[in-house]
Amino acid sequence: MRTSRWLTGLVRRRPFELLVAAVSIMLTVAFVASLGAFVTQSHAALTVRAAASVPVDWQVQVTPQGDPAAVERQVRKVPGVRVVEDIAFARVDALQSSGPQGSRSTGAAYVVAVSPAYATTFPGEVRHLLGSTSGTMLFQQTAANLAAEPGARISVRTASGAKSLTVDGVVDLPAEDSLFQVVGLAPGAGVSAPPDNVVLVTPEVFRSVVGRTPVVHQIHVGFAHGGLPADPQAATVAVQGRANHFQAAVAGGALVGDNLGTALSQALEDARYANLLFLLLGLPGLALSAVVAALVVSLRSDRRRREVALLRLRGATLSQILRVLAGEALVVAFIGGLLGVPLSLLAIRLALPAGTTLSLGWMASAIAGGVVLALATQTGPVVALAFGRDRTGVAAEASRGQRTGSPWALRAGLDVILLAGAALSFALTSRSGYQVVLAPEGIPQTQINYGALVGPALAWPGLALLVWRLTAWTTGRRTGRWSRAGAGAAPELEAAALRHRRRVVARGAAGLAVALGLAVSTATFTATYDAQARLDVALTVGSDVAVVEPPGATVGPDAAAGIARTAGVDAVEPLQHRFGYVGPDLQDLFGVNASSFARVGPLQDAFVPGSTITKTLAALQARPDGVLLSAETLHDYQLHPGDLIRIRLQSGRNRAYRPVDFHVVGQVTEWPTAPKDSFIVANASYIAQRTGSDAVGTFLVSSKSPAATAAALRANLAGTTSGARVQDISSAGSHVTSASGLAGTDLSGLSRLELGFGVLLALACSGLALLGGILERRRALVLLAALGATPRQRGRFLAGEARAMVVAGVLGGAVTGATIAYMLVKVLTGIFDPAPASATVPWGYLALLLGVVAFVTATVVSGVGRLVARAGPSQLRDL
Repeated sequence: MRTSRWLTGLVRRRPFELLVAAVSIMLTVAFVASLGAFVTQSHAALTVRAAASVPVDWQVQVTPQGDPAAVERQVRKVPGVRVVEDIAFARVDALQSSGPQGSRSTGAAYVVAVSPAYATTFPGEVRHLLGSTSGTMLFQQTAANLAAEPGARISVRTASGAKSLTVDGVVDLPAEDSLFQVVGLAPGAGVSAPPDNVVLVTPEVFRSVVGRTPVVHQIHVGFAHGGLPADPQAATVAVQGRANHFQAAVAGGALVGDNLGTALSQALEDARYANLLFLLLGLPGLALSAVVAALVVSLRSDRRRREVALLRLRGATLSQILRVLAGEALVVAFIGGLLGVPLSLLAIRLALPAGTTLSLGWMASAIAGGVVLALATQTGPVVALAFGRDRTGVAAEASRGQRTGSPWALRAGLDVILLAGAALSFALTSRSGYQVVLAPEGIPQTQINYGALVGPALAWPGLALLVWRLTAWTTGRRTGRWSRAGAGAAPELEAAALRHRRRVVARGAAGLAVALGLAVSTATFTATYDAQARLDVALTVGSDVAVVEPPGATVGPDAAAGIARTAGVDAVEPLQHRFGYVGPDLQDLFGVNASSFARVGPLQDAFVPGSTITKTLAALQARPDGVLLSAETLHDYQLHPGDLIRIRLQSGRNRAYRPVDFHVVGQVTEWPTAPKDSFIVANASYIAQRTGSDAVGTFLVSSKSPAATAAALRANLAGTTSGARVQDISSAGSHVTSASGLAGTDLSGLSRLELGFGVLLALACSGLALLGGILERRRALVLLAALGATPRQRGRFLAGEARAMVVAGVLGGAVTGATIAYMLVKVLTGIFDPAPASATVPWGYLALLLGVVAFVTATVVSGVGRLVARAGPSQLRDL
């Protein structure tokens, strides 16, 4: 009964205070629920993307003791099976061809039997380039080795003799690695290079060609992915369970190449990166939302202390007081949860991809967290008062003024301790390269070095306490010496009021600094992340758009003129792609026009350690036989700039490997379209001169509208038989994976959530803190009005406090955000390859944030301050 009367009185007399406390809980509930939706959505997106990337879900290989028909019947009983195709492999001795350029022969080759519908059933396995889409088709590398085109005659040599075939078409095998995998071994075990020589034939031709050659039978299976669990781990377990059940059912009659399970396992690894982003960005935001709630409630702590003391004077026991305040906390939590759920739904709709839903589990956790936070912030001060060391009398407790001392954390020097720990942790980890993501060589799974996150974790509270300390120290020494002393002004009185409320000002400034620091660091982190993700994709594609010629093509650099006439093309650069032997190592070699290549290539100074990209390209241009080598090659072969190096390249009519002299110009770590390991960059003109071929591998295109330019280029190539394919960074982003796999994680939703709630939390720290402070000073403002103080004079007291809090909060937020952003970008250095040269700062967002904070502060001070300072009869009676 007492609790209900207390709550009724609060609703009637202090509705704004209840609403302010509820709004702080609302932000916490909405933030937790929204972040939960991001985690659920990102994991589901990883599952969908991993499943969609698999051309063939299962490769079921029939063992010698198995019956292909019985195995196929058992395959069709597996839940979720969508399509099934039979396929057969046979390894033959050689392939031969004869033509105008003479006779050519390959080494061992594979003949593969596929049905005419196979390429349509599994489009990711076979991509038609030239000629017919059915019949006898050569792999593009095989066609290059044999110099064979559609209509040419080739022969297949086996132990039984030779069989002549007519080539109907040329195809690419995009998933050749998985197609020719060793079925039955663990992923990553027994990996060997896929064959260069492959011919696809129909099942009828296959039987006549291979004769008595041993044949491997496989059944390729595609599943309906709609029934997979959204979480990668649950999906992996489900698919692996299917495979285990099937293999038990066939009792040794078949082995399963579980490509789908392998892809889902890799998605599970990528999910770790999504969780890492949640730790880097989400947890500070969650902590801040709790700080906002505690800050708003703590602004009433002095009045709450007096209210508790008065209740004790009236005979209330501690348990009765706790029940009353717990009831108030539950009401606040109920209102906050009631408002938080629709706010989270709105945030999900605005920030996350379409179709994202609010998980019931996360919603329940968010509401439960709001209840716990409300109970802790509402009843915590009461418990501290009841069991604390301060044993002054109840009457003295009820009449004592506002506290001005430092909290225990500052008296203990906790800010110094935390910042020293953060600096020490950062120094120790940065000494070894500050890698938050570890991928040890030879270990197929990545590992996250959570110890690298200790520095940012300690820096957050340390910087917040430091802002508190410096703000309290500054305001505690405030005088009216520098204030304007005009008519009706009382600068010393204003300074004294600010000194008296320095603890409140410092508390609000610390909260605002953390809120702004979160927004600054998140905005900088996400901007840098997006820039590096775009660079990672651009390096893989090569430029904004890339026209990739098929292997064996003889298109020269003159074709760039035709591409340049396409709408939207700004510049075109031919890029030669060859292979060369450095000692026994076969490496990719890229021929460039050093004087103009920077027009299209995404180049950075970080790619050439110890120099700049401009100087390096100039040095390469100045030396026609110059080469840029990787650090690994320079180290392994003890080479230095100026050294002679002989690289064996294919040259002449017979394309034999012959040594070509080069001189080392410098080191290069990254290059457009180059692999992550060793490669070579040289002058295209010198390569063409020494090899007798100026064939271009890729034309790199610079464009302001990559998607539109790529579409136009595809339309131009649609009626030709060149076999060239067009890529662009707009459509390739979802298919390109960085060295860490992180570029595939969509951070846009999380960044929108963080930046949006960063604004709300910053406004809450400034607006709600000021609002709570004004409500706390309501009695003093009414007294000033009753004594004849004008609204302008009363406003000077509020404006001075607001100005001190906002200035300290903004300065502290800038320092906090810059420090945390620097540490997070250092963490990012270990995630991305290449590492970011510098942080990307979104100045527009930060200026908007500061403007909104200033506007809300002025609105609260002028509007609410004038409202609560009214001194009518009802307000005087309430005193």
